[in-house]
Amino acid sequence: MEPTLVSSEDFRRLEHKVDKLGDAIQRLILIEERQNTMGARIGKCEADVAICANDISRADRKIDQWINRGIGLWAAAAALYAILQYLTIKGN
Repeated sequence: MEPTLVSSEDFRRLEHKVDKLGDAIQRLILIEERQNTMGARIGKCEADVAICANDISRADRKIDQWINRGIGLWAAAAALYAILQYLTIKGN
C-alpha cells in the first residue's frame, strides 16, 4: 500500500471542519444553559402556582363555611319567626 500525501488544502479543510464543530459545541452549550435557566424558572412558577392553588382552596373552604353559617342563621331566623307567628295566632 502506498502512503498518501496530505496537502495544505486538506489541512485547511480539516481545520475549517474542526472550527465548525467547535462553533456547534458552543451553541449546544448555550442551549443547555438556556434550558437550565428555563427549567429553574418553570420550577419557580410551578411552586408559585401551587401556593396560589393552596390559597384559593383555603379561601373556598372559608367561603363555604360562611355560606353554611349564613344558611343556618336564616334557618334559625325562619324557625323563630314561624314560632312567633304560631304563638301570636294561638294567643288571639
